Amino acid sequence: MATALPDPPAALALTREEPLSRHTYMHIGGPAAYFAVPEDIDHLSRIATWAAEAGLPLRVLGGGSNVLVADAGVRAVVVSLRRACGAVAFDGTRVEAGAAAMLPALARAAAERDLGGLEFAVGIPGSVGGALQSNAGIGDGRAIGPLVRSVTVLRGGVPVTLEADAVRFDYRTSTLHAAGELVLAATLALTARPRAEVEAEMRALLEARQRTQPTAEPNAGSIFRNPPGDAAGRLIDAAGCKGLAVGHASVSTLHANFIVHDGAGTAADIAALMAEVQRRVFAACGVRLRPEVEWWGDGDPPEAFRFADTA
Repeated sequence: MATALPDPPAALALTREEPLSRHTYMHIGGPAAYFAVPEDIDHLSRIATWAAEAGLPLRVLGGGSNVLVADAGVRAVVVSLRRACGAVAFDGTRVEAGAAAMLPALARAAAERDLGGLEFAVGIPGSVGGALQSNAGIGDGRAIGPLVRSVTVLRGGVPVTLEADAVRFDYRTSTLHAAGELVLAATLALTARPRAEVEAEMRALLEARQRTQPTAEPNAGSIFRNPPGDAAGRLIDAAGCKGLAVGHASVSTLHANFIVHDGAGTAADIAALMAEVQRRVFAACGVRLRPEVEWWGDGDPPEAFRFADTA
């Protein structure tokens, strides 16, 4: 039986039982035990200290596009950094972007200054912090990692800046994620490029995304990571999973590596469908798909996520 949740200091301005379905692209998820939007780094540091003292995990919710929250919610302190870490400052071809800055807005702001390098990010509905944790990118291999020159994280309540060579970025992951770092900001190196060229490329990328992905339906982005040398969507399609449904969730008929729902879907529907897709792909192709989406829940994860961190 879970122990009773402690009462936080009123000065921390924590909300109890905040439905996370309000904050995710899936529009799915039970409540966070505590939720806050800290005003600044000091406020965030005090929340982090209290969470540690209370024995509660601290989770950062960015754009909410790459997370599946359990229907029962999560016994944790969940924070949005949109006030504390939302600033963006350009200096020549470099930009210092707060963790809560959204990638599409950052890409467009760069284009307005005749800067390229972030074109690929215009269709990624996530924040800079989440992108750094997952080395967010697109199918042609472009990702945020190569742009990074430094990352600022919160350690022991104090901002610490890591130079680029202290962080390793791999396919859809980074050492920031492995270490559980709380990312505050990053400095990215961009390249001079005429605004017209940048915007033309971004339009083409968005048009391609709209043609090939179910952007009008609730989804969490790509559900599975691409295995080495192949594409998860191709394998799922080859296993006959397009249109496969569990409850109110189904594999998109437009792009097989997306799971959508009709508005009444649950995290249990999504997780069960993911597990069934994994089983069918393994039976048909001998490949075990690993989730790209992150599971947020208490206790043992669902079947689909039990091997999420294995090679």
